[in-house]
Amino acid sequence: MRLALRLAMAAVPAAFAVAGCAGAPARPAPATAVAFDAERAPPALSPLVARASDAVDRLQRALSRRLMEELFDAPNAVLVCRDEAPGLTAEVAAAHGVTLGRTSHRLRNRENAPRPWAAGLVARAAARPAAEARAVALDLGDRIGYLRPISTGQPCLKCHGPAATLSPGVRAALQGGYPADGATDFAAGDLRGFFWAEVLKEPPPR
Repeated sequence: MRLALRLAMAAVPAAFAVAGCAGAPARPAPATAVAFDAERAPPALSPLVARASDAVDRLQRALSRRLMEELFDAPNAVLVCRDEAPGLTAEVAAAHGVTLGRTSHRLRNRENAPRPWAAGLVARAAARPAAEARAVALDLGDRIGYLRPISTGQPCLKCHGPAATLSPGVRAALQGGYPADGATDFAAGDLRGFFWAEVLKEPPPR
């Protein structure tokens, strides 16, 4: 059975507060949130899951485009992730009315730690190949949560591959920007992390 289906049957503890849109106070999550395959969302949640998916699509395209522009000089790609990715993420999130980000079981940026509702799913997916993972969503009560896996492609290895094979420029950029980096030693096809999104069931009051 694919990883997404195994995860979809798992009950995910979510007893912690889940932060809302930027600037909004944290709201309590239900005691238990059940994950389901994002392609098989209940009809009532399908529009929210589709909105989350659209936002992740746009962010993924924007980041991929910028990274591919800089990968000929891989240290610059590290700077794109550090300096440009937060702004791109905020722009896409605002355009789609969602909360949005990236996370992993092996972090480069500590600010990208998993959301409380996603932590168990991210941990259980660790060390599995990306080919076994699919997007999942969760009903969090007042919102839905969405996770889409990030596969490690061959170009990604310039910045995320075995530490011993990274160029001196990349190593210097990582040491300068991410002294506690934990996102190297991946291989092509590894599950490197997830895009995540949260979508409120009711829009916030204006």
